Amino acid sequence: MEFPAYADALRAVHECHGRSVLLGPGCDAAALASAEVEIGCGLPAGLSTAWRTCDGSGDAALFMKPGFLTPDRFLSLAAAREARDGLRRRAPSYRGTDEDAAPRDDRIRSGRFQDGWLPFAGFGGGPLLRMIDLSPSAAGRVGQVIAFTHDPDTIDHVASEFATFLRALLATIEQDPEAFLEIF
Repeated sequence: MEFPAYADALRAVHECHGRSVLLGPGCDAAALASAEVEIGCGLPAGLSTAWRTCDGSGDAALFMKPGFLTPDRFLSLAAAREARDGLRRRAPSYRGTDEDAAPRDDRIRSGRFQDGWLPFAGFGGGPLLRMIDLSPSAAGRVGQVIAFTHDPDTIDHVASEFATFLRALLATIEQDPEAFLEIF
């Protein structure tokens, strides 16, 4: 599923419940190119399309981890880069901890930070982050979606690619739109 189709489906879910989701303008090609230089490789087309469509969602929830009902905000490209820098700064302080040594899905490289991890969605200012993994392990796939969850700190595999993530996410939202929209 491509992001524009996902955004249209999400608008329909909102409208069905008397709500609206307004997406701002997208970021420009120069900003995306700068991020790619910083990361050292190209962004997956699906995520690039998402940022070209809208550069973050502000306070509107656009994502979540499929199967979980915690709505995530789509980070602007600038916020994604800032979150990535925060992960990089904090990673050395965790070397040698039990959490750092915990078993992990073999598709994800070990450690608290890899240069190819780029957050794109989050909840609560960082305790939950969805990330594109551009530097997976040999068993993984470039462009897979992974999730960082704080307390206990874990990094989990979410989807093999961004389009698969969007499809699974939309299915979860359509099963319980009230929870996603926080209608209680």
